[in-house]
Amino acid sequence: MTRPKSLQVHVTVELAERVRAAAKRRDISVSEWIRSLLSQACENDDLASKLETSVDRVSRQSVFTMVGVDALLAGHADHGLRERAHQAYARKCKELGLSVNAGEGGSDEA
Repeated sequence: MTRPKSLQVHVTVELAERVRAAAKRRDISVSEWIRSLLSQACENDDLASKLETSVDRVSRQSVFTMVGVDALLAGHADHGLRERAHQAYARKCKELGLSVNAGEGGSDEA
């Protein structure tokens, strides 16, 4: 087993007291308590990065879908279908308490 590396951090007296008290409540050493927090923070950071990437990918796919559906509606034989779809979208957004923003889908006529 390799020897653990020591990290040093400077904190206020008040924070040091809070850290010691928190470790004591859990019946573990200050080092163990801080080590667990650092590990958890690193894991959460990795998770946040993965989540951000997923949200970005879903956003791009949603825009592609929105553009494709709008194009299909615009070229449909029923020329009123596109407008009715936009109106239904606006009604549904209102029903769900969402803002109707032309940049987010639908038309800016709602």
